[in-house]
Amino acid sequence: MESEARTRLGVVDCGTNTFNLHIADAADGRWQSVFKQRRFVRLGQDSFRSGRLSPLRMRRGLDVLDSFGQTARNYGVDYFRALGCSALRDAANGVDFVQAAQQRGWNIEVVDGASEAEWIHLGVKDTLGHLDLAGDSALTVDIGGGSVELIHWSQEAILGRWSLDLGVARLTDWIKPKDPLSQQDMASIRSVIDGALAPVKVAVAKDHPRWMVGTSGAFNTLRTMEDSKAPWNSPRQADGFNVEALKARCDALAATSKEDMHSIGGMHPDRVPYMGVACVVIGHLLEQFPHVERVYRSRHTLAEGVLVDGAARAQFAETLREAGWWSLEDIHLSH
Repeated sequence: MESEARTRLGVVDCGTNTFNLHIADAADGRWQSVFKQRRFVRLGQDSFRSGRLSPLRMRRGLDVLDSFGQTARNYGVDYFRALGCSALRDAANGVDFVQAAQQRGWNIEVVDGASEAEWIHLGVKDTLGHLDLAGDSALTVDIGGGSVELIHWSQEAILGRWSLDLGVARLTDWIKPKDPLSQQDMASIRSVIDGALAPVKVAVAKDHPRWMVGTSGAFNTLRTMEDSKAPWNSPRQADGFNVEALKARCDALAATSKEDMHSIGGMHPDRVPYMGVACVVIGHLLEQFPHVERVYRSRHTLAEGVLVDGAARAQFAETLREAGWWSLEDIHLSH
């Protein structure tokens, strides 16, 4: 992209487990990645039983935002957008974190589950242009810390979207599983999933999804375990799993202790605390949607969906501002 014609956009996704920063140049309705950073914050850790974010996790989140703000300045970001999801939606003191962030110059939009699913769909679909669904429908599965977003869609339209309270941090807080997960732990997780999934299964019965597109740290880890070169594949194109191998790997990891996971190639240590639970969720979803024949991993999610929308608006500053983007010149970021 020509530097004189571009607008530099920055997006922060304040997730339950991780905060993600994505900086990209937008021009001619398209965007090109410039810099990405992921920081493990675990903002929602232990919050789903207590209903409150811990002061320690909140301080960690604010420190990461300070770091992201400095990075944005160094990269010359023109317009910024920050979004918060499940942990900030649900915690009684989520507003306290938003206000503390605002004092440091951050305008965090706490989005509802439907909006989160819409952004995720935009991001994921952006990686599937090289694939032809050939009249089939697909189910996008985004596994977060607090919630799981499901989007049922065809090439022409979104057929249904759901935000379910099945995030891996939430399930861990609720169930307090053993290490490694016991058979009872796995049964409890599957039972919770079945209850939340009932209306989804009814809704998709008229057009069973034959494709599944997974997006989350768990799917990224599983893809790297299948193919050590996967992290170097283009993030602009979703890549596929061997479905039977994926099922077997999920079964094996669900029964693996955290200590043993640390020695597995391709396993990021910060993924270990929730990986077993994530594998139970993925494995059970594959069982509950038996018509799925193909499974893909997309490395785009909410932040990239926001960039798709931002790039479409970037030619005119007023349209960016109307959509919630703000300028670093307007708001002083601390540190």
